Amino acid sequence: MPRFLPWLCSGLLALALPAAAESDLSGPVKVDEFNPDVARKDGSENHPVRGGTLRVRVPGDPKSLNPMNDNDAPTQQVYQYLSNDLVERDRETFEWLPMLARWFEVQDTVELTSGERLIGRIVSEEDDGSVVFAPGVSRVTVGEHDLERFEPAGGGAPFAFGQGKPFPEGVGRIVPREGTGIPPFEGRIARPPGGRYTVWIERRPSETRRIAQKDIAYVLEGDEGAKESVPALRREVAFVFHLRHGVRWHDRQPFSADDVVFSFDTFMNPAVDAAQMRQSFEDLERYEKVDDHTVRFLFKRQYFGAFSACAGALVYPRHRFQPDQFQDAPEEFGKHFNEHPDHSGPVGLGPYKFSRWDRGKMLEVVRNEDWWVTPKGPDGKRHSLVPWIDPDRPYLDRIRWIIINNKAAALKALQNGEVDADFDVEPSTWVDPDTNTPEFTAHFVRAKFLQPLYTYIGWNEDRKGVGPERQFFRDRRVRTAMTLLIPREKILREIHHGLGEIVTGPFFKYGPYCDPEVPVLPYNPRRAKLLLDAAGWIDHDGDGIRDRDGVPFEFDYVIHNMRDYHQKIADIIKESVEQAGVRMNIRKLDWAVFVDTVQDQQFDAVRFAWGEPNCVETDPFQIWHSSQASGRGSNYISFRNPIADRIIMENRRELSLPRRQRLLRRLHRLLHREQPYTFLFNFYSLYFYARKFRNVRFTIIGTDPYRWDEWFIPRELQDR
Repeated sequence: MPRFLPWLCSGLLALALPAAAESDLSGPVKVDEFNPDVARKDGSENHPVRGGTLRVRVPGDPKSLNPMNDNDAPTQQVYQYLSNDLVERDRETFEWLPMLARWFEVQDTVELTSGERLIGRIVSEEDDGSVVFAPGVSRVTVGEHDLERFEPAGGGAPFAFGQGKPFPEGVGRIVPREGTGIPPFEGRIARPPGGRYTVWIERRPSETRRIAQKDIAYVLEGDEGAKESVPALRREVAFVFHLRHGVRWHDRQPFSADDVVFSFDTFMNPAVDAAQMRQSFEDLERYEKVDDHTVRFLFKRQYFGAFSACAGALVYPRHRFQPDQFQDAPEEFGKHFNEHPDHSGPVGLGPYKFSRWDRGKMLEVVRNEDWWVTPKGPDGKRHSLVPWIDPDRPYLDRIRWIIINNKAAALKALQNGEVDADFDVEPSTWVDPDTNTPEFTAHFVRAKFLQPLYTYIGWNEDRKGVGPERQFFRDRRVRTAMTLLIPREKILREIHHGLGEIVTGPFFKYGPYCDPEVPVLPYNPRRAKLLLDAAGWIDHDGDGIRDRDGVPFEFDYVIHNMRDYHQKIADIIKESVEQAGVRMNIRKLDWAVFVDTVQDQQFDAVRFAWGEPNCVETDPFQIWHSSQASGRGSNYISFRNPIADRIIMENRRELSLPRRQRLLRRLHRLLHREQPYTFLFNFYSLYFYARKFRNVRFTIIGTDPYRWDEWFIPRELQDR
């Protein structure tokens, strides 16, 4: 479930620069960009009000409403409106914004040859190998709105926050507002790179220690066969989250540190079907409750994604699952959790509450009138605890997902006013004359957005339940041949109507990690046949089907039934590969069955897609590391490559964006050579929605590129 740079010295201590600060993917986005009823695209015309319903058509039900078990897009789409994170990312600046955690701390560690481990901040690394370390201190992140004043060292005039004055940077005393529960700090204050709402405080140490190189422990790190001895200096591996008081679950029970610890206990339990979450915490050494509103995490190795993994981890209500009944019985609890009825109607902390779910028909969430972010004051008026969320959010009374699988019926429902939006528009519907008429566009916005999501065909190198003679795709030559047999330009032109771009690897084409020098393998049946011959797949018996050792080359190609065009693409591929002497059987499955089939690796080839919630901090471990090829991990096609494993682990340890960029471009080239996937396309996501909706933004990071809890309907349009 994928979510900073070397240290820049600045006075007392160094400040970490997030990778996002060097990316050109951040910055303001247009508001209501595609809506012709809105003249100014900066949001200045918007005056949000409450009221109204969004009815959005989707092609099928989620498998469940439990993303800990089910890491699919429909589940995550619904659940994001029922939940909140400890800390969340600003979708324009990529700034970390305190949410369930009111403030938080980041620390480094150093291990000594004596066995002692120090937690604090690395001040500097000297040329002689020694380290200057400040024990016990941290870099604090706090919302500027929670600060009262800054008193500069040396007796300068105090600065009062909240007066609209230029933000100060320097060393001094920082005094929080009364009632926040945040202590005063002594240290250096600065704005995070690109930040708008938060402040960094590097706490002044009471002491610093110069640790000689000979006193620093060395540890072996790396994969088996490639371990190396490195100094036990780890940056940004210890985190303390200070939780807000007064937060309540949808059932009005209080939220506390016990819920956070319970959630980590749960997904770290191997009996819980959450392999896709555990992969982010391979190096988590310890997590603990400090008090009712404080939790601490410690990683044993440096990992650039450690903070975001903790900040965005799913939090579940402990009281709903009664773990005390399963003391010393983790397997029984795992079964209890995996099958719990709350996964069809969750209790969360978010802006919406679960309302109802009629499978195959509709699913509905309603506004949480008691959302902790926007409580009512003594005067009965709502106020927001954070300045980046308007007091009246969420504006819409309810969000309703209407399940319509047939695309013709979906278009009819849109035209008849039975739904307000379709965010799963197929290319053929987009170019359909009926959706390009003045009558249609008078009622609906047509929007398209190139998001960091790619489609692919995965070639399973270790299908479960069959012998080695039927593992067709273990040979790189065979996988390369399959890519050469797939006419991607034809598919993009004829099926997707040119609404996308061919890709060569797993990294977003316009992000920092895609190597633009990697070429597209062209459609080349002649070369493909030569590769199949070289791999021993030859038609020995003259029946038109290649065989090897008496086994015909006949494989299953798995698709789901949520998109009509999957069948059309499968038909094109089938025709092409069968002309090369390979038989392909198309298996079309219901979504839930499809997901289980893929996770259980009961397939030869699969057409699937993968999206990155954050294409700047991407971590390929979940998909490509060999450890994730079992236990229902996300390496569905059993790709195992020791060089890839080493690159992936080195990338995890690296905080520098330029160095991670070099590593992942190397991985891109390796995947191009190995062809475990036939990478297909980055698509334009295509959307229709009623013109009455406002405050619509599309952003490059997030579970989806849009947030329906930001949308509103002007009062005069709410009855339309």
